[in-house]
Amino acid sequence: MLISATSALVLNWTLKDVWQSTNALNYLNGLDLREGEDLYCQFDVLENHMLTQAVTNRKYFVRRHAVEFLAQCQTNHQQAQVIILAAGISPLSVELASLFPSCTIFDVDTHGMNEKKQYLKNICPNICFITGDITDIALLQAKLTQSGWKTSDPTLVVIEGIVYYLTESDLKNILRFFAGFNVRLIVDFVLKPEYVHEKTRIFGVEVFRKIKESVGLDFVNFYAPDYFMDLLNECGFNNLQRYTMDEIQLERTGNKKPFDLEDSGWVSMIMN
Repeated sequence: MLISATSALVLNWTLKDVWQSTNALNYLNGLDLREGEDLYCQFDVLENHMLTQAVTNRKYFVRRHAVEFLAQCQTNHQQAQVIILAAGISPLSVELASLFPSCTIFDVDTHGMNEKKQYLKNICPNICFITGDITDIALLQAKLTQSGWKTSDPTLVVIEGIVYYLTESDLKNILRFFAGFNVRLIVDFVLKPEYVHEKTRIFGVEVFRKIKESVGLDFVNFYAPDYFMDLLNECGFNNLQRYTMDEIQLERTGNKKPFDLEDSGWVSMIMN
């Protein structure tokens, strides 16, 4: 399976103990992540440590709350669904589909979905792989519907690791579309440097500078926290809570380090 350098980089920065199912671990252990080695080597030991903690926190948060959502639906005898936008090669869908075989997971991305499906060899038949541009709302809706998404059933939408690469207009269109179906939401965003502690802001700035240059991106979008929360509210998502890196680090490891300085995390997670 063809794996991009940036996708491999994210997996290299994710500690494997995030994943609990045998299927997810087997899937991950079988991937060839050598494509990301050159990009990984552009970061020094401290940078890689900080970025590993940040990305692992991100993955831990999404997994934990997705599992809680599915477990609650199972308790309530509801048919649950999870839509993962820009799913890429992440093991998340494999993890959730393995732990909750009666739920339906939709992996959506522009590339790699057919390859991911073939690679898994029907190990998780409750994953639907959808190839499509998530910014084309009409196409997204049509493909989700064709794949069996039931808008009347409880749905969690995961928008993780992609907001930074979307225009604000495209992000709003995606949010407004899903808000119309009363879904649960997990989303992350990167803070503008001035909102991050001066001693740690360089890590967020440098990682996106290097990724941007490596893959030739035209832009990366950072947000002020209040602005982003207002944006979500404007698009129809209310009762949202923001979680910072120090909170997640403390929960995951029992210690806030290396995010023990005030506002030291450059990524925040949000969910309703």
